[in-house]
Amino acid sequence: MNIAFVCSGNTCRSPMAEAIFKDKIKDYREYCSVASFGINAMTGDTAHENAVSVLSQEYNIDISQHRSRIISNYTIDLCDYLICMDKHNYRIIELVAGEKAILLGNGIDDPYGGDIEVYRECAKQIENEIDLLLSSDLFFNTCLMQLDDIPVVAEIEKNNFSEPWSVASFTEELENELSICYVEKYLDKPVGYVCAQIIHPEAFLCTIASDNSLRRRGIGERLVNYLIDYCKFKRCESLSLEVRVSNIPAQKLYEKAGFVNLGIRKNFYSKPAEDAYIMTKYFKEDNQ
Repeated sequence: MNIAFVCSGNTCRSPMAEAIFKDKIKDYREYCSVASFGINAMTGDTAHENAVSVLSQEYNIDISQHRSRIISNYTIDLCDYLICMDKHNYRIIELVAGEKAILLGNGIDDPYGGDIEVYRECAKQIENEIDLLLSSDLFFNTCLMQLDDIPVVAEIEKNNFSEPWSVASFTEELENELSICYVEKYLDKPVGYVCAQIIHPEAFLCTIASDNSLRRRGIGERLVNYLIDYCKFKRCESLSLEVRVSNIPAQKLYEKAGFVNLGIRKNFYSKPAEDAYIMTKYFKEDNQ
């Protein structure tokens, strides 16, 4: 994923936003490229001294090596999102970037000409708006799992289950013509997944999990809904799964999606040993 912050001169707001954003997504830097540009930038200018000082003192971030760059049509085409620092920048970028243009909050006032306290307040406002942006659904994306997703997916599996699937297991599942595997990505990094098998007219959910650091972000619900839509498209009559009797949050998720409890499989799980509820969602009425 490619993200750019855009202001006028690329010496104050957008360099601060770029640096703060990068600092907050350290775990995703391998998957997400972040840069900043100016609409009227003089290429090669350094960041304003007050911006450098504030980020150094308040955030322990060094932007002294920043050099300004003017935005180009190539950059606009390359980026997934262009996050604009004020409404003027936004209106200009939106004309060429369309829905890829985003206004940061309600806009960030230009601190140029102000003292260091003005820059300090500007940085604080930028940080607050970036936190809101990162807590939104903007950077989530549900898509089909690919082979290069599997190492991260297998690590999530390992962190969620006492008897996890291996890399080889996921690879085999992905290559199985009866299987459908979705992955949820955040800033282009896999953070959740679901694998199911379609043995028409029935479907079976085999495994589902999400990154523990992103709990309560709706990842499981989105994945289940994608799977349900796929089952409807394939005109399945039902989708079934097993869930630990102690896993109340998962049961509530499935109930919300229309699954019903049909009974118990005794000692279905080990490590620790536990019964499983059999839960099924029927599609017959939906397919009529």
